[in-house]
Amino acid sequence: MSERFLTLRYPSYWHYDVLFGLKVLAEAGFIGDERCIEALDLLESKRLADGGFPAEERMYHCSENRRPTGGRLSLVSWGPVSKRRPNEFVTADALYVLRAAGRLD
Repeated sequence: MSERFLTLRYPSYWHYDVLFGLKVLAEAGFIGDERCIEALDLLESKRLADGGFPAEERMYHCSENRRPTGGRLSLVSWGPVSKRRPNEFVTADALYVLRAAGRLD
């Protein structure tokens, strides 16, 4: 299995990773399948001390346009990318999956 599949990122665009797969299974009602246990354990292991989840890698490049004043505007902002800082989008998806799997109080 590719290490990149195990890396948390947002958004997934056309890439498939463990979080996206778990989210699809949760939405389809199959997150309770015993074959999800190892992937759910992996997801839980990536939880930060503050309870959030990081975006460990970026799957996009920010587009830059010039404003009339000459400044640059980033059209895409999907939160921080860092193994030590939480990303709100990844955190929301991860908590959704863990709640659906019955792994949250």
